[in-house]
Amino acid sequence: MLTKSDNVSYYFQSYYNCVHNMVKECLNVFEQRLDAIDSQISGQPRQEVMLSRMQFMIFKKLQELMNQSLQPYGINDTIWTALIMLYSSPGRYIYPSDLSHIVVSSRTNITRFADEMVKKGWVSRKGHETDRRKVILSLTAAGTELVESIMPKQWAVYQAIWKDFSMAEKKQMQAFQYKLVDSIANVNGTPDPAADKAAKPDGVKSSHQK
Repeated sequence: MLTKSDNVSYYFQSYYNCVHNMVKECLNVFEQRLDAIDSQISGQPRQEVMLSRMQFMIFKKLQELMNQSLQPYGINDTIWTALIMLYSSPGRYIYPSDLSHIVVSSRTNITRFADEMVKKGWVSRKGHETDRRKVILSLTAAGTELVESIMPKQWAVYQAIWKDFSMAEKKQMQAFQYKLVDSIANVNGTPDPAADKAAKPDGVKSSHQK
């Protein structure tokens, strides 16, 4: 008998294949362009550029995949994340400003998404008892029922995505991702190419030498 994970994996297999082929094709084309740059100008941090581009592509395709799986429920990944944050919050309520921070979306977008969730009856909205500037978003019974009905299916999608990774590989991947987050946080403004050039050993061509 097929499990829920098997059913989800089978249902989305063609979509997974499409996403995989598209990502591979885009990355192959991008890598060819890096070759062209290497032939015209020296000093390109090729691997760093490629790794960064891969992060962009993976995020974009992962979000598309999640939106595809959530489409039957009339929601996208941002609304789903908002519902999860409400469901997991003490008292199942949250302030829009906190939700905006957690979901990594603007207050304008959060207001729009909140309007949609309120309209569909998943969330209620009321003013704060003592601070009129604050609004409280609360998960309704209908919202709770929606989250609990979707959650196992979303878990199956996550399991299908990561099924080819061992536990050790997933732990290593998570550690690398946290390290990348820290590295990005430590980049202040735009690095100075001149300083980087000065740090290079003799014999390395400048970025303008062919």
